[in-house]
Amino acid sequence: MSSHDPSGAPAPAVPPAPGEAGQVPLSRRQKIHMVVKVVELRLRFIALMAATALVFAYWDTLWNYYDKWTRPPGEQVAAAPDTEYYCPMHPSVVRDEPGIPCPICGMPLSKRKKGEVEALPEGVTARVQLAPFRIAQAGIRTAEVAYEPLAETVTTVGYVAFDERRLARISSKVKGMSRVEALHVNFTGTPVEAGQPLAELYSPELYQAVRELLLAQRSAQERPRVQTAVGRSALGDPDELVRLSKEKLRLWGITPGQIDRILREGQADFKLPILAPIGGVVVRKNVVEGQYVAEGEAMFEVADLGHVWIRAKVYEDQLALVRVGQQVEATVDAFPGETFTGTVAFVDPVLDPATRTVDVRYDLPNPDGRLRPGMYATVTLKTPVAETPAFRARLASARPAEDLSGRASLTVAEQETCLVTNAKLGSMGEPLPIEVEGKKLWICCAGCEGPLKAKPATYLAKLAPPPRDGVLSVPESAVIDTGTRTVVYVEAEPGVFEGREVVLGPPSAGRYPVLEGLAPGEQVAAAGAFLIDAETRLNPAAGAAYFGGSGTPRAEEAPPRTAASSGNDTHRH
Repeated sequence: MSSHDPSGAPAPAVPPAPGEAGQVPLSRRQKIHMVVKVVELRLRFIALMAATALVFAYWDTLWNYYDKWTRPPGEQVAAAPDTEYYCPMHPSVVRDEPGIPCPICGMPLSKRKKGEVEALPEGVTARVQLAPFRIAQAGIRTAEVAYEPLAETVTTVGYVAFDERRLARISSKVKGMSRVEALHVNFTGTPVEAGQPLAELYSPELYQAVRELLLAQRSAQERPRVQTAVGRSALGDPDELVRLSKEKLRLWGITPGQIDRILREGQADFKLPILAPIGGVVVRKNVVEGQYVAEGEAMFEVADLGHVWIRAKVYEDQLALVRVGQQVEATVDAFPGETFTGTVAFVDPVLDPATRTVDVRYDLPNPDGRLRPGMYATVTLKTPVAETPAFRARLASARPAEDLSGRASLTVAEQETCLVTNAKLGSMGEPLPIEVEGKKLWICCAGCEGPLKAKPATYLAKLAPPPRDGVLSVPESAVIDTGTRTVVYVEAEPGVFEGREVVLGPPSAGRYPVLEGLAPGEQVAAAGAFLIDAETRLNPAAGAAYFGGSGTPRAEEAPPRTAASSGNDTHRH
């Protein structure tokens, strides 16, 4: 039988079934080779897909590189619509095309994407640009940072006290016990004069001493005078006995006049009068008539109220503001509206551990006796801020060693900083000389020439040392206290406000003394500062660093610019 079909075509060969006779089995090597080929085909497919995805993802970058390599030399290419160029030194200079240097400092412009935030200068926490109508609508007003003779005030409680130098305590000097025979001052508060009798004492010891004096005098009168020294030594000198008796009575407080009266009258029944040593008021009476008092026992206290002390309590954290000789004033409830002024006379060298206070007193004349010891007083001590420890330490180095305002020419080393930007000369390039009102000065860059010549008096005032009693200050309304930092908004340009972190002292007379962060002559937002601060909070680009999000310098969102406004360059530091 023929193996061909009727069409005459040969029949296809049918592979033998597995296990049939004549099939050639694969070797181990062929099997491994087949597996490797299958894996290789799969990896090639995966690599091809990855390469395709990368090309699609970085197509713009690859095309930019290709365009750069194939571009003819010198050909100018238009900037991308989302790209702009700015000056790092003067961020207000923005261009839409590259290749143009900064017209202020000549630096090459840097590239950035439109809307990208720009780094703010060091010390600036925010920058806000407001249109004139918004400034008028918000009622924003500026004030100049100037020197003011501020004083730091410490108000504390005090009281009127005796002048201890005009306080006398009267006690018995008679040996043994003495009896109060008579009282001439019967109650406390009695006014007395110096030498006026207060009481009379009787003592047996005193009686015996008076008798000895009278006997010595009688013996001296009756005994004949011995002319020789040997005779006086053998018989005794009666005059010496009289002198010793007088001295004994004087030690007991008997005055020479009273002794002379005893000798003149010759009476031994003598009662010792107690005399007031000073004029004043009896503030303490410790005896009554008929009472026995011992030697040294206090009987009366007399105070001269024509001069009193006012003593105040000052806490230890305020002690640095108090010094001897400074002005102090006090008011008392008994005389409202009246002020008693003086100067600090004494500061207690010991701190009271119970109240953590120090006694401070000042002397006060009281001729009419209106101020009475024990009255409460409100004491106010005023210290010039320029003399406080914080300003003495921080501003000692800031004060010029000499007055440079009278110099016709200054060197870079003498001037040190730019009068406009307060930047160190040389930090922004080579300093440029300039002549203003006949003076040769230096500026940090060409952009400072316009402001310096526009307001020469404001900037030349920085060459003179500040007044000795004046400190740099700003109004209280210009300060924004966030709790963690203190910010003042400075008008760097018309309509442009920069937030500056400052270090301030305690407020005084509606102003804050400035320790760091501001320079004289700068304009700060004195009214409407909180509205500017609110703008920085509402604008995320301007307020990013304000809230401490990144810890990097603050930045602002560049305002929209048109072709007409892109050429309006201003100088900003």
